[in-house]
Order: sequence, then C-alpha cells, then structure tokens
Amino acid sequence: MFEADQLLLLVSSTLIISYVSSYFYSKTKIPDILWVLAFGVVLGPVLGYFDKDMFLSISPLMSTLALSIILFEAGLTLDIAQLMKSISKATILSVSTIFTVIAVLGYALPTLYPNQFNVLEGMLLGAMIGGTSTVAVFSILSELSSILPNIESTRVILLMESVISDPICIISSVTLIRMIMLPEVSLQESLMDILITFILSSILGLAMGQMWSEMLDKLRGSRFTYIMTLALLWPTYIIAEHMIGEGGGPMAALCFGLMINNYSYITHRIGVDRNLRIDKEKLKEFHEEITFFIKSFFFVYVGLIVSLSVEYMIMGGVVLAIIFSVRFLIVLTVGGAVSFNKQEKVLSMLIYASGLPAFVMSQLPLIYDPDRLFFTYPEVYPNLVMPIVLGTVLFAALSAPNLAKRLLK
Repeated sequence: MFEADQLLLLVSSTLIISYVSSYFYSKTKIPDILWVLAFGVVLGPVLGYFDKDMFLSISPLMSTLALSIILFEAGLTLDIAQLMKSISKATILSVSTIFTVIAVLGYALPTLYPNQFNVLEGMLLGAMIGGTSTVAVFSILSELSSILPNIESTRVILLMESVISDPICIISSVTLIRMIMLPEVSLQESLMDILITFILSSILGLAMGQMWSEMLDKLRGSRFTYIMTLALLWPTYIIAEHMIGEGGGPMAALCFGLMINNYSYITHRIGVDRNLRIDKEKLKEFHEEITFFIKSFFFVYVGLIVSLSVEYMIMGGVVLAIIFSVRFLIVLTVGGAVSFNKQEKVLSMLIYASGLPAFVMSQLPLIYDPDRLFFTYPEVYPNLVMPIVLGTVLFAALSAPNLAKRLLK
C-alpha cells in the first residue's frame, strides 16, 4: 500500500512541478523538462526514495507509451505538404549522423578505452546513441516555438529525424550484437530490414488512420471518441513492432495521426475525393492533456533511473564531445549539400538529444548475452548511456533557446 501511495504522490508532484515550471519558464528561462528531470534525480540517485530496478523493469512500457503518444500528436499537428518538403532533409540528416557516429565511435573507443571496447562494441554504443529522442526533441521544440517565430519547417525536419532514427538505431544495434555473437550476419540484409520496416509500418499506420478517420466521421458528436482513438493507436504500434519489425511502431503511430489530420489531402492525392467531418480540435485538445502527463513523467522517470558515477561521467563527457563534434560537422556538410537555411542549420546543431530508446537499447547486450560469453562488460552500455543522454538533453534544453536567439538575429 505504501508503494502505491508513493507512486501516486510521485505522479501528483510531477504534474504540479511540470505545470508550475512551464508557467514560470518565461521568467526563469529554464525549460520545464530540467525541473522535472532534477526532481527525478533527487528522488532516485540522491535520496534513494525509489527503487531504480523497479522503474528499469518498466522501460519497455514507458518507451511504448511515450513514443506512441508523442508521435501520434506529431502526426496530428503536422501538415503533410510541409512534411513532404522536409522528408528528404530529415532522412539525409538522420542517416548521415547515425552512421557517422557509429563509424567514429567504432574507431575512437577502442583507442581511448581498449580494455572495455573493441571496434564492433564501440560501433554498438554509436548505434545506441546516434539518433535523437522524439520525446526530448518534441519538448525542446515546444519551448522554442514560444521564443522563435516561424520555426515550423525546422520543427518538421527535427521531428522527422527523430522518428526516422528510431528504427535505424534499433535495427543497427540488434545487427551489431548479432555480428558480435554470430560473425556471419550480413550487413546488406540489415539495411534491407530497415527499408522494409519503414515502408510497411508507414502503410500500416496510414491504413489504420484511414479506417479510423471514416469511423470518426460516423461517430461525430459521440462521447469517448478520443479514448477509442487511443484504443486503436496502441494495437497499431504493437502490431508494427512485433509483426513488421523492431522500430516500426513509432513510424506507424506518426502515420496514424498524420492520416487523421490530413485525410482529405492524402485521399485526394490518390484520386479519391471525400470530405469527412472529423472533430480534430477535440482530439487535439484531449491529446495535449495526455501528452503533458506523459512528457512530464518521462523526464522524472529518466532522472529516477540515472546512475551517478564519476568514472562514467568522465567517459560520457568524452563521448559527448565526440558526438557533438560529429553532429556539428554533419550539419555543416549535409546542410550545404541539401540547402539548409540558416535557421535549419543552427537548430540542427543545437538540438541533438538522446532519450529513452537509448536506455532501452543499452540493456540489449546483457539480454542477448546473459552469460557474458561475448560481452565481457555489458554493464558499460547502460552506465555510459546515462550521462550521455543527460548531457545531450541538458545541452539542448539550456543552450538552444539562448544560443538560437543570438545566432538567428
């Protein structure tokens, strides 16, 4: 009973802190995610008020909830015409960043820490942290939109980058683990898996979104339509993850919301003209409340499961310096090649934040190799991912608002 009371108080306190900190953001200039993150760190690693292992055990659930809710909202708010203009930039930025980070860390970590990493193990860490977190990016961009006007095109690029990065990072991580344990695994097959996952999960999300849009037209004015939307969203996410491939869930959730928000445009493009009456504003209003709750609790959760270690904080700082340097060079190179404007370049450099997917993937070496036959130090991954995620989130949340304002004047 005490644990249940603790959890209820935790949720209540999280919502109050998140609400108050977002209210005072305009005065303090400190993003609300930092307050709730600090709240989790104090309750977890500092005071030990909550058992970290209990929260680590629900990582898959938190990942599914956070990604499905946030990406569904992204789909509900994205204009598909804007998306089509930005998708090539987002794809090139995501792919080039992830694979460059994988290659650079594969070379650097065995040189810097030869006792803990070989080339493939260094590449594996790169696959875990090379992408961006949709929840973190979404939260930081929400704060920025109140400071910087007209960032919609950049917002779409960075959100789509985070969506695209999930399946790439997951499949790359699993592939590298299999290559370490089974050297005959083909890299070409893995690249094909990534492409198939993207295509099939997008089709699934759009198909489910089309079906539900037509139902929402018939149910217009009925009660509980939002709850029933969630009841269809989560199976769509799970089907994509388990039947299409790991990493397909986020893309399916995004396309589910995208179809509902852009039904007329999409159907017109495929030669079907139908005007449905969907109360999208009602859906968005309810969903904003759920997103606020999920976003707030997500960052408290991250704080609760953090492990504080001087050794790994120093190692994480070294890795952070490497990946930030890579990101800077990638944005300069790719930005010039695909004609990024000044705003897109600046925000792409500043907003590069990891999150819960990296935590989940960091557990994979121990899950795949519990007897430590192939990974001598599997715990190095979660211990290093912790400070790296914290560092990327703190840098983006603290630096992006002020630096962006200065650089974009």
